[in-house]
Amino acid sequence: MPVKPKIYGKNAVNILRDAYVSRKMSTTEISKDSEALFGSRVSASTIYKELVRHGIPVRDKSESVQRAVSMIDIDSSYITENHIEWIDGLMLGDGTIEYKKSKPFMGSRIALGSSHEEWTTYGMSGVKVFEPCDAKAWGKMDKKHPNHLWSSRTHTHPDIVAQAKRWYTGENYKKRVPEDVRITSTSLLLWYLGDGSFTYVKDSNIAVLRLHTCDFSNHCINNILIPKLEELGIRCKHEKSKNDIRVCADSIRTFFNIIGHVSPIRCYDHKFNIPEWLKLIRLSGIVKNDKEKWRAQSYYKSCTLECSKSPGGKMLLFTEKQADKLKERLKA
Repeated sequence: MPVKPKIYGKNAVNILRDAYVSRKMSTTEISKDSEALFGSRVSASTIYKELVRHGIPVRDKSESVQRAVSMIDIDSSYITENHIEWIDGLMLGDGTIEYKKSKPFMGSRIALGSSHEEWTTYGMSGVKVFEPCDAKAWGKMDKKHPNHLWSSRTHTHPDIVAQAKRWYTGENYKKRVPEDVRITSTSLLLWYLGDGSFTYVKDSNIAVLRLHTCDFSNHCINNILIPKLEELGIRCKHEKSKNDIRVCADSIRTFFNIIGHVSPIRCYDHKFNIPEWLKLIRLSGIVKNDKEKWRAQSYYKSCTLECSKSPGGKMLLFTEKQADKLKERLKA
């Protein structure tokens, strides 16, 4: 006599299909509710066999694992353009997307680790929709590592899988800057907070602003990042010796006008400690040719032009109002 299947009855197959396909329940969830659904206790493995037996398409293992570990509805998309800008800013700096190396992109989740709890918390605040955990301290403290490392990561979600596929491409899924990377005020701020630096040598009036580019390729730097920065009016160059992007001195003012002059977190206040004269407009940013430059210099020498000079006296510097007055004067 043939053995009666575990799931049987007039509407059993329809109930199974509705639970698994329409309601997106996992085999484990169906097993837990099996008595209510089918009138008897049925194991998850048996439910899987019944799905196959009745020709109901089963999910691949990647989606099954994702459903099991995610606490967010993975059938809904939450990502917006603002989220993508934020993620790109993190990825250009300290951020990463974790996933199983043996099966690329399975269980993708955004992660951030740093020596500052405040930065880790702030960095993950822009992806709250994916429910990041609170920043946690880990690692031993010793002479080489005087501070804890603070880490946080989100839950896994298909939206993050899509971002992982943008950022990890090519051989061995190496991290690379995508062609469509967002370089905006938001992403630029996060990039600078996570992996940027500003150095000012007062005695020689040398100001150096760098955006560190980790191990990004020459193509990523010269064909993607630098052109996008220049679209924002930021002149910069690739310093191959350090594999960094150095913002030209005459664009430091533009850079901070874009990201803001005040750090959103106290631990990085020092990155915004910019000398006041670097916030002013240079004469070269106002005049178009040598003739106008000579006229402006003559106005300054005759004391009919209000402006200031850089330390050392090499450059004439203007506030916005002073620059507008000079432009009007040159038109006359």
